[in-house]
Parts: sequence; structure tokens; C-alpha cells
Amino acid sequence: MTDVTRLFKSFGRFLQGAFTENLGLKAVSLAVALGLAAYSRGQLDRTQRTVAVGVVLRLPPERLHRELMTQMPANVDVTVVGTTRSIDRLVPSPIELDLRDGTTDSITFERTMFSLPPEVELKFVDPPSINLEWQDVVERTIPIQAARTGQPAKGYEIKDVFDVDPKEITVKGPESLVEVLQFARLAAFDVSGLTDGVYRRRLSIDDPPPRVRYLGSKAATVTVVVVRRQTQVKFEHRPIEVVGIPYAHVVPATVDVAVNGPPETVVSLRPEQIVPRVDVSTAGLDFKTETHGSTTLKVQVDLDNAEAECQPPTVTVKW
Repeated sequence: MTDVTRLFKSFGRFLQGAFTENLGLKAVSLAVALGLAAYSRGQLDRTQRTVAVGVVLRLPPERLHRELMTQMPANVDVTVVGTTRSIDRLVPSPIELDLRDGTTDSITFERTMFSLPPEVELKFVDPPSINLEWQDVVERTIPIQAARTGQPAKGYEIKDVFDVDPKEITVKGPESLVEVLQFARLAAFDVSGLTDGVYRRRLSIDDPPPRVRYLGSKAATVTVVVVRRQTQVKFEHRPIEVVGIPYAHVVPATVDVAVNGPPETVVSLRPEQIVPRVDVSTAGLDFKTETHGSTTLKVQVDLDNAEAECQPPTVTVKW
């Protein structure tokens, strides 16, 4: 037998022993090796990802008169770790926050709040917690304020202030917001080009601040009166004329006259055009039998497109 032949036979006996000796130990070793390989591969396949999870709020019923002032996020960012396959298949449901008691002062996000499969690990949530602020909801009545825009036609003006109906409105909302409201503003009343007349319009009330609402009608009727623009000019110590009896005299002999009318009429008046008069014939006296006497009469001034007021308004006529 040659050396080569002996070498092949020895190698054959070695291979036979390698596969047939200690089979139990070899089987255990193989299983451990396969497990380690699978674990290592699984670890290499794990990934981390951040997903947005919606937030649903269950708020207090209106009868509790409580308002959540904290601006709550529509989503929270949830960072999870798991296999690529499990993460790809992850479709988290929105979380529901029960705040119906109106007193919860903070929310802390925990794993039990999220619908995650067991093989997915929750790392952290952003934000991890939220502090909550609540306020009582109150009602208060405030005035309705009218505003205007534009100008009436030339020579005309708005008489007095606007009339608003109704004059007040009730507002409802968080106490800190309602208490600072001074008035509810109406849409502007456009008076452009208006002349003599009474004008009524139904105008809407501007929207209230966020979180505040108006109760009842959101409109009011505004009345505007437009008149000719008036100017006043005073004429002092104008002598009084007596009409109806030639020999009478008056006490006092003069009056002060205030003339009100359109500027283009009043400013051009001259003192000699202002003639105060008393008409004795209006007293109903019989001067044939009453040759002497006295009476009190109202002083009048006749003017076109203007009105006159005398001071004093009456005088004593003697004859």
C-alpha cells in the first residue's frame, strides 16, 4: 500500500468521525449558531422612525361653563423603534384625551395611550406632556357702537349722533376675554352724497374676538338724520319796530338776534336786514276804548331760508 493510499484512508476515517461522533453536541451547537445568526440579523434590521399621531379632544359639555385656553396640537410626534417590516406596517390610531371634567391640569403621554404592536418600542413623545389652562365661561352685555364712512352732500351734515336699535348685545366666552370688551362695532354706515332726510339701514356686527360669541341677532338698525349745514351769526342791540299802533314804545327798546341758517345765506346778512318787530294787532285790543295801556308780545324777525332767535324773546309794549 502506498503512502498516498494510506493518506486518503486516514482522511476518510476523519470525515466519518466528524459527522458521526457526538451527534447530540453537534446538533446543539448548530442550533445555537443559527439562533445567534438570526438574532444578529434581526438587530441589524431594526430601525427608528418618528410618526405623527393625531390628537382628539373630548371637551366639557356646555352646561359646565368651562373653556380650555391652551392651544392643543393637532398631532404629537412619536418616535418608535422596531424592525423595518413592523415599522412600515405601523398605522397608529389617533389618541383620545378625555377632558370632559374641565379640571385636568396636565397631560402626560404614555405608551398605553398609543396603539403599538408588542414588537415596536416607544422611545419618546414630543411634546412629552402638556400643561392645561382653563377659564370659566361668562356672559356680559356691552353697547353696540355705530360708525360712519364718507361725507354727506355739500352743504349738509349729520344731525346729532346715530340712533342704534338695539343698543346692546350679550357676549359669551372665557372670562378674561369677555371682561375686556368695551363695545361691539357695527359695519360702517356710508353717508356719501346724502341730503336732507332720515335714513335707516340694517347693518351687521363685526365678528367678535376668537373664543367669544354674540348671543341673539348679529345685526342692528342704524338711523341717520341728514340736515342742511347750519351757521349762526349774532346781531346785537337791534331796535324793535312796533306794528299796528303809531305812538307806542317798547321796553326794552332793543334785542339781540341770533340767526341760524345755511352758511351761504347767513354769512352774507347785514345788520340793517335784521329788523325785529312786534305786532300789536295780534293782542286783540280795542285801541278806541283803551287809549292807554301795555301788553307783552313776542318779538319776531322775518328772514328767508333762516331762523332767528331773539333775546329777550318778549318785550313790553306801552301806549
